Amino acid sequence: MNKTILHWSYLNFKDVPMDLFLYEDLEEVYLKENYISVIPKWLLNITTLKFIHLAGNNLSELPVDIYMLENLEFLDVSNNELTELPKTLGLLLRLQQLNVSGNQLTELPVELNTLRNLEHLNIAKNQFRRLPLQLSECVRLNELNVSDNEALLHLPERIANLPMLQSLAADRCALVYLPAALSKFMNQVRIFHNTSVNYIPMIYERFYQNFFDNRQKVTPISISKKGLFWVRELESQKRLLLPVGTRNVFRVPSPENRVTLYDDCLHALQTMNRHLPVYENAALHRLLPEPYMSAHINNGPIARCTTTNCSRCLYTTYYFMVVKRRGSASKQLFTCNFCTHNCALQWLSSNAKKYYQLDWKVSDDDDGDDEDVVGGHDDNNGDND
Repeated sequence: MNKTILHWSYLNFKDVPMDLFLYEDLEEVYLKENYISVIPKWLLNITTLKFIHLAGNNLSELPVDIYMLENLEFLDVSNNELTELPKTLGLLLRLQQLNVSGNQLTELPVELNTLRNLEHLNIAKNQFRRLPLQLSECVRLNELNVSDNEALLHLPERIANLPMLQSLAADRCALVYLPAALSKFMNQVRIFHNTSVNYIPMIYERFYQNFFDNRQKVTPISISKKGLFWVRELESQKRLLLPVGTRNVFRVPSPENRVTLYDDCLHALQTMNRHLPVYENAALHRLLPEPYMSAHINNGPIARCTTTNCSRCLYTTYYFMVVKRRGSASKQLFTCNFCTHNCALQWLSSNAKKYYQLDWKVSDDDDGDDEDVVGGHDDNNGDND
């Protein structure tokens, strides 16, 4: 039979019908909302397949030999019972869209880094606690959905800053702060329903609406202080957790040229990273004199300069402001990060009628606790002002 597309959804199949073999040059097959529990090995021999839709079945695993579908461009196995993905998914080099949402996954294989043609990735409604940095090597990724992973604390800046990323969804996770290094081409963001986040980086301002102030009640999360950088905003007495990797921040106004040569070196390494993943270079990491340097290389840029016509990547040291909207009933705090004092003054000059600065100070660990609370008011924790 000469037919390239089959629609066999909602037919109560318990197995993939072997009748598929009757169709020469089959490219697309829809088998969603059936009761299929296994992808048979013989299906992997139909190498003409480009599109497989198996959402809403009873799959508990994907076959290790799935790489045999060498022409596959679209795979949807959402709303099944998967607990892990085979490493061989990374061998589907033509794959453009992958949907594994609504399963029971806890980890993504690092081997997905070879999917250089991947454009859409949906891993929502799983049980991820972290995402692999290697995902940042999927350089064509333009749509990422990680929403409803209730244990996901951190979205790596390397991933949020992917060069072609245009749509990011990370609602209803456990994010303790929003990544301030965001792709320049981002045009859709759904990330504000994370109830431990107590400030919004200015890079998200164009996506933020005041009705987000009425989102679900803030849920404080206790996390270790070690290796983290906090400031206290002095009007509301909120502690703000700055991006992981921050070593120092400077007020505006303050003396010129305080950003370090160390950050310039990290920027040079980031440029090299476009051609070779520097964070995976074990020989380089062994040569570094201090262990924390490896972490900074791995993190990559942790923010972008808030000044629109600059947007330079920032690494460990930057100028910092906390601001609020003038004439607004919203209590939302926004933060700004700048590469130079001149960029900060330029932004202030352009936005003084819309925003006003709030005072802040670096929050020392003078309470002696090993943990702090992110989200909401924590007036009884920390410094005595």
